[in-house]
Amino acid sequence: MRKLTLAILALLLPSPLTAAGAGPSGSPEAFQQLQDGAPNAAPALGSKEHLHAIEQRVKGEGPPLTLEAALNEALEQNPELVALRQAFEAARLRPGQERFLDAPTFEAQIWQWPINTLNPLNTNMYMLMFNQDLPGRGKRALRAAVAEKDAALASNEIAARARDVIGRIKRTYADLFVSRKALEIHLASVGLLRQLADATAARYETGRTSQQDILKAVLEVSKLHDDLVMLDERAQMAQAQLNTLLNRPPEAPIGAVGVPYERAVLPASEELQRLALERQPELRSAQLGIERAEAALAVVARDYKPDFFIGGGYMLMPRDHDAWTATIGMTWPAAPWSRGKLDARKAEATAEIEAGRARRRTVENQIRLAVQEAYIRVKTAEQRAALLRTTIIPQSEQTFEVSRVAYQTDRVDFLAILDNQRALLDAQLGYYRALSDFEQAVADLERAVGVDLSVTTVEAK
Repeated sequence: MRKLTLAILALLLPSPLTAAGAGPSGSPEAFQQLQDGAPNAAPALGSKEHLHAIEQRVKGEGPPLTLEAALNEALEQNPELVALRQAFEAARLRPGQERFLDAPTFEAQIWQWPINTLNPLNTNMYMLMFNQDLPGRGKRALRAAVAEKDAALASNEIAARARDVIGRIKRTYADLFVSRKALEIHLASVGLLRQLADATAARYETGRTSQQDILKAVLEVSKLHDDLVMLDERAQMAQAQLNTLLNRPPEAPIGAVGVPYERAVLPASEELQRLALERQPELRSAQLGIERAEAALAVVARDYKPDFFIGGGYMLMPRDHDAWTATIGMTWPAAPWSRGKLDARKAEATAEIEAGRARRRTVENQIRLAVQEAYIRVKTAEQRAALLRTTIIPQSEQTFEVSRVAYQTDRVDFLAILDNQRALLDAQLGYYRALSDFEQAVADLERAVGVDLSVTTVEAK
């Protein structure tokens, strides 16, 4: 009987025991070998070393990281935002370029160079020329205005992308917390099920239960080990994603993270939609797109006016008197063979304005919908978390304790206590998933509104 009990306990530690040749009929020597493990071998799935490694990752191997610190670091170090800031710096310098004249041209010509000599000194005239293009009145200012709109769009793109990065940080941060919390709950459940398995083994020795109950306990622990592997993967993936957003190496350690909030006092949905229409960077980009198209139309309208050019020079004539030259001229934009080009550009600019207005209406509708959807998700997650914490988890704990006491006095079978333990585990996990859903919904709501919401938050218990 002692041999059977040792084999059962061996099954409760590393899950792949059957692959190593041990089972209910395994020997104490095989059990000891599986417990000790081979030298320099990787920890077996479900072994003490494997569970200890997961416990260390749950606690966090690096310095603690608060959400506020993560957001500040991301806004400073995120490579996407750094690239956008550099692009804005480039765009900011373009309006000044449009306010200056194009570079003048200087030209030297030799006139009447006889073909029977290679000596340039035997010519009759040398001409030194200067030319400068002069855009029509107001054209440089209008082109600078278009460049200023481009700079404003680049600046607004930083704000829009920053809101996106902030939302991704908050969602990933919440996912990391919940994954670690789920690991913590599963590890506690493994310990609890091992205690139940020990009690079941003792009952089996006295003939008060069947071997089937022992195997059920083993199977349940194996399922928890499988869940631990998946949850550990999710936690490590969330940590790698968070590190990437912070411009850290993906494998960099992250210590303890903060506890999420359970509920928040928010303005009404209508007020949030109004705020979004005022502050949302994407809507601002749509408006700037319209303004840029209008500025481009103003440039086209001014291009119907002529441009000018002036020139001058000096004629050096070795065999005659030297002389000055002067040139002045203008373009003819309304020429029948060139006006069609300007008309097409004007039609294009007008179409861009109408397209921009349509895009703005589309963005407005999308923003209203995104705010309403996120608002509903916030309220739903808040209600779920409160219900789980105040009602379902206490009831599940009470039901499990009652069934455990009843099992000790042979009033319920082992399957009932397993079902109740599973229900408690699901309720605990459901609570923290509801907290994660709440945090992610708030992040999406702030992303939709376009600003951090000044709300009264209540920390989770």
